[in-house]
Amino acid sequence: MKRSHNSIFFLVVLAAVILGCKNDDAETVVFPYSNIVSYSVPGQVGSAVIDKTKRTVTITLPFNTDLEHVVPTVGISSNATVVPASGATVNFKANNKVSYVVTSESGNKSEWTVEVGLTGDPEAILLELIPNTGGWESEFTVYHDLSYNKYLTRSSGWNGGDGCVTTELPDGSLLWSFQDSFFGLIDNSRSRTNNTFARNAGFIQKNKSLYSYVQLNPGTNENTDTWVRYPGANANDDDKWYWGGPSQVINNEVQMLMGQIQPAEFAGVHVSTDIAIFDTEMNFKELIQDKYVGALAWDGSIFKADDGYTYMYTQENYGICAAKIYVARVPGQDLRGTWEYYTTDGWVSPAPVDHSKYIAVLDGTATQANVFKKGDKYYFVTQGTCFGLEILIYESTSPTGPFTNKRKLYTIPDKYTQDADPKFITYNAVVHHALSKEGELVISYNINPVDFGDNFNTPGSADNYRPYFVRVYNWESN
Repeated sequence: MKRSHNSIFFLVVLAAVILGCKNDDAETVVFPYSNIVSYSVPGQVGSAVIDKTKRTVTITLPFNTDLEHVVPTVGISSNATVVPASGATVNFKANNKVSYVVTSESGNKSEWTVEVGLTGDPEAILLELIPNTGGWESEFTVYHDLSYNKYLTRSSGWNGGDGCVTTELPDGSLLWSFQDSFFGLIDNSRSRTNNTFARNAGFIQKNKSLYSYVQLNPGTNENTDTWVRYPGANANDDDKWYWGGPSQVINNEVQMLMGQIQPAEFAGVHVSTDIAIFDTEMNFKELIQDKYVGALAWDGSIFKADDGYTYMYTQENYGICAAKIYVARVPGQDLRGTWEYYTTDGWVSPAPVDHSKYIAVLDGTATQANVFKKGDKYYFVTQGTCFGLEILIYESTSPTGPFTNKRKLYTIPDKYTQDADPKFITYNAVVHHALSKEGELVISYNINPVDFGDNFNTPGSADNYRPYFVRVYNWESN
């Protein structure tokens, strides 16, 4: 059957109307969505995690991000608006969260919460609790300092040594000083192969960063030389040398005590205590020789007190690993001044030749002295006997003692036990005030293999001669 022309015309007009209506609808769609679809901040770690059900966004930023002035780019649903706007500065500092309100084109509003987390502090001090099985007083809590143990587990440059002391410099950096030290490369098995041996060493840890190492010894790796050489010593430092000691900062100078050593049957004989002077950038200025001449090592301990004196302590061994501790001081604290020695005749100068004139501020269970003041008390930290495992603390009301109230702060692990055939000796217990925070003491002790050959050519040999660190809490308890 044929349709009439009128019917055909009607269908054409109807189709045109229908199509026209559809185009009008497409142009007037109103979007109902009010979502955050993307969120990013310069330096952001990874992508944002967006949960549309809970209306939350989670991002991670680097540890040191300024949370008070964050400028994010916010992506939202089509034709929606957001407050605060994308690109506006927001403040996460209060509780690590910021609220956003997203309004859809149709007027729907939804509230979103953006939460920021920070990466771990790469400079954070990591600790590991050491169980106390009766090795020290129950009131003391001791941790392995994993961060500084790792910091000195080095693969190039300085990689092992003893006589470890630290001094805080005026800019907040740390000066590290060592005595006999190895320099060179360490392989992946922690084996020391082609290394050189220096009689003293130093480096700077800028801003106390655990990634900073600025070497003060001249040379590089196995071509490194001794840092401070004794004037006129031969090229190998085997006729006379310096063992570096502790330092103090005064009058825009770093003053470091140095022990002049000459060869002897065991390790060397102490000849004099000298002073090396540096500026605060550790540029060498001058050397003061023969401040003290004799066998007593006045270069092992230094204490700049608040009474206007700097005190130096030394030990004189007698019997089987017993020692008497003597004290000297310099008025005005500048080590260039006149040294006075504490004796039965009072403070005298020069040093008495007869050592029986000295008054022992501690007699018996003590070796290297670490004296400092906290509150109205003076404290003395030391290893109990030569190569002993016990680290002890004493106290007094005066820097001249007597030091009493002996307590065990820590016992070095018995893998270094002094049995009939020891593999290691332990010594050089040192308090590091520049590393210690309020309420704690950072203490290092040194290990050294009995067989010198154990320093080389086997896996782990690079870690046989070096300091290890612990942190002690509640140390003032008694």
